[in-house]
Amino acid sequence: MIEHAVPTLPENEIFELVERLDVRGPRYTSYPTAPVWKNHFPTETYQAGLDALVSRGNPVAAYLHLPFCKSRCLYCGCNSFITGKSDTICNYVDRLITEIRNTGNHVNRKLRHSWLHLGGGTPTHTPVDKLAELLDVFLGEIPGIENAERSVEVDPRVTTDEHLRVLADRGFRRISIGLQDFDEQVQKSINRVFAVDQMKAFIDRCRSFGFVSVNIDLIYGLPYQTRDTWRTTLEQVGELKPERLASFGYAHLPDKIKHQRALPADKMPPPRERLGMLLDANKHFASMDYQIIGLDHFAAPHDKLAEAVRNGHLWRNFMGYTEIRGVEMLGFGASSIGEMNEMFVQNTTLPDVYNQRIDEDGWAVARGHSLDHDDRIRKELINELMCNLIVRVPDGADETPGLRDTLQETVANLAPYVEPGLIEPHDDGWKVTALGRLFLRNLAMPFDRYLPEQANVTFSRTV
Repeated sequence: MIEHAVPTLPENEIFELVERLDVRGPRYTSYPTAPVWKNHFPTETYQAGLDALVSRGNPVAAYLHLPFCKSRCLYCGCNSFITGKSDTICNYVDRLITEIRNTGNHVNRKLRHSWLHLGGGTPTHTPVDKLAELLDVFLGEIPGIENAERSVEVDPRVTTDEHLRVLADRGFRRISIGLQDFDEQVQKSINRVFAVDQMKAFIDRCRSFGFVSVNIDLIYGLPYQTRDTWRTTLEQVGELKPERLASFGYAHLPDKIKHQRALPADKMPPPRERLGMLLDANKHFASMDYQIIGLDHFAAPHDKLAEAVRNGHLWRNFMGYTEIRGVEMLGFGASSIGEMNEMFVQNTTLPDVYNQRIDEDGWAVARGHSLDHDDRIRKELINELMCNLIVRVPDGADETPGLRDTLQETVANLAPYVEPGLIEPHDDGWKVTALGRLFLRNLAMPFDRYLPEQANVTFSRTV
């Protein structure tokens, strides 16, 4: 087992600590967080950001959002839409192609990508020929550097060999599979049924097409889960030997996500049982020598993410964790998000509105946030905490008068977390412990200058 990977405190004491400290708060996949961003973000500001990317000359990450699914998974909180009509999907992809071409034209095809990710929805719900057309256009407009990483999210129930071949032929080597749980009763309750032997066969097919990295997503906190059934799922998943894993806590927000109302809330595990599942996942995968990554991810010891953790170079963006620190990102498609040094920018959310905006304007920018120096420093601090478990004031804080003193005071104010064992002194700040990893969001919240203004935002619980 990897040393110091999991808390050694007795579970009862962990439960009591969580009950004392658990609150609602952001997940900090970005800083400033999305509720802070403003509507009516100017397209011209985004285009200026594209120009700045060209002038910097660095490779970028790119995210293509394909929001359609064949059926509704009842736990899902993604921006996804259910359709069985290939015309609906193809019409949307045509607009996505237009957006990509307009971007390529704007930057005179001077951008290159180091990382391309297809997310959804279900990207492999796209007809094979249309998926191939989309990828060929993208690779022509924003070509990849040598050994660019390309990854895709899939639902095995709709992913054919033809899909896998199209992806593999275009350099995709990482594949992410949404499993969630292997227990049949749990699967039926969330409307996502897929047996163990089917999953094994699908992973074997992926590897036969040249996919060298398989990620499996799990969710704890779903109806009918118990710690016993969850441990069985963990054992079954471990036997599949994926290179990466994610184990997310289910966020039940039926007031915001209407289809979640179909889930039986009275059958969901109580808080202590749910927390126990998180601890079980950490213990099980650490016992298999997986490296725990941030809040809820795991990587095999030979994986690049595990190496980044060992070297203290882990970073993340909206596409997930990465070993490439500070990589800037372009988003294409409805609801997609771009992240540049100067700004966050997000396209309009609904596919029909996205289609209309592309037809009328050629662009679909809807929301965004221009980062000032204070934002960038706090963003670096929070990312260093969430990724590499270090709390310290970043270099460069002195450029904003008084900022270093403000942040150093906030760092010092975390001292009460030493006694319960969440942090320990490290250089001029703190190092988060194995126990403190459960509370990363709590530790990040004091550095969020916008949080006091978000009393009307419903966040998920921090643990």
